[in-house]
Amino acid sequence: MSATLSFDGGDLTPEEFVASMEVLSDVLNSKLEQAATDVGELIAGAARENAPVDTGDLRSRIEAVVETVGEAIVQVRVGTNRDGAAAQEFGTDPGHFPPPSELRDWARRVLGDPNAAYPVARSIAETGLDAQPFLGPAFEENLERALNMIVEAVDEAFAEVGLA
Repeated sequence: MSATLSFDGGDLTPEEFVASMEVLSDVLNSKLEQAATDVGELIAGAARENAPVDTGDLRSRIEAVVETVGEAIVQVRVGTNRDGAAAQEFGTDPGHFPPPSELRDWARRVLGDPNAAYPVARSIAETGLDAQPFLGPAFEENLERALNMIVEAVDEAFAEVGLA
């Protein structure tokens, strides 16, 4: 009985191919981490552009965070820790009476009367708030570009180690 083994590594010898495979993981992780950072900033930038603006606080508090989970998984989170951001993104149903104290500054800036905060809170409790999505659309509008950035990072990693 006989068996034939063939190798087609292009211009690489089997030894060069093995050496390239040994460094591929580190190069790939580095390229993907940079791509994740770029993707996060792309989506965070779009979310900032989409965010409703009153004082600019919401817009200024949108950020992207890249985390490594385990040895090789990179995770990107885009969002904000600002109070009220979820109500902006998703809206609210009737029935929740927001504290008028949280609306006084807004009522003074927009309506010219801080005492209008209570009637505004009552109106919100009766009708809810319409959604003003900013994060979801930022992700949806940039999904194809984000995926292309990841594919480019993989291609660059393979090219850098001589496997492309």
